[in-house]
Amino acid sequence: MRDPYEILGVAKTATQDEIKSAYRSLAKKFHPDLNPGNKEREARFKDISGAYEKIGDPESRQKFDRGETDEMTGAGRAGPESPFYYQTQGNGGGRYSAQSFGGGLDEDFFENLFRQGGAGRRARSADRPGEDQLYQMEISFRDAVLGSERDLTLPTGKKLHVVIPPGVDSGSRLRFRGQGGPGIGSAPAGDAYVELSVKPLPGFTRKGNNIETEVPISFLEALRGGEVDVPTVDGKVQLKIPAGVSSGSRLRVRGKGVAGKGGERGDQFVALKIVMPKTVSAELKAAVDAWGNSFDYNPRGDA
Repeated sequence: MRDPYEILGVAKTATQDEIKSAYRSLAKKFHPDLNPGNKEREARFKDISGAYEKIGDPESRQKFDRGETDEMTGAGRAGPESPFYYQTQGNGGGRYSAQSFGGGLDEDFFENLFRQGGAGRRARSADRPGEDQLYQMEISFRDAVLGSERDLTLPTGKKLHVVIPPGVDSGSRLRFRGQGGPGIGSAPAGDAYVELSVKPLPGFTRKGNNIETEVPISFLEALRGGEVDVPTVDGKVQLKIPAGVSSGSRLRVRGKGVAGKGGERGDQFVALKIVMPKTVSAELKAAVDAWGNSFDYNPRGDA
């Protein structure tokens, strides 16, 4: 979806009243009931409604400006909280429902617009929103770090296309507006929530937006230094080992961690573990003995 400020034709510094005024003007112009059969204007109206839903109130606007967005499905992005949303009827068609802008001419305009056969609206006391529903989804460690897309089949047989944003963790919930239990009367359907569970990846530990791993090296690599392959969620990278490192030394691989709210990724910290050979041959022992006579040292100092 394009920038909601651009869709509504307002600046990012616009006041809430200016945003509301721009939306009301566009909604009247492109409303499908005023443009019957015009699919282009209907699509434009959905974009306008979706844009207003993102920045039409201070809380939603702050979330959007911080880069926090709800995951949605379906062509109509506007949900029940928006002043307009598309509601499918049993005959396969649909109509647009209007909620109050907070008083004024728009209430009268849309009240008259949606009267059916002079009967007026159904009594609100008989309407009840649908229940929210919660589903579980297990994802891999890599998908949690890098993001992914999955299809989730609900018990009803309906499928949700789940877009997993980078940086989620176990317990993160994705919201799908209007995909929960059906509403009663003219009330909207509830929402569906997908709670994520991240499957551990052996050798990788997440600490905030950083990732920690351990890589074994030989005592010769520790002495002489060199380059070794290090696994990351993006694939293997080469890491330069400085000469003379000790077990437990930590080296940083920048940008291979988890994405934060701003999209910038953390780092991967690699702990080095010196591993001795399983078998010490006579030749190796003799070489070490010869080396030790000239270069022996006490790693414990005066302890």
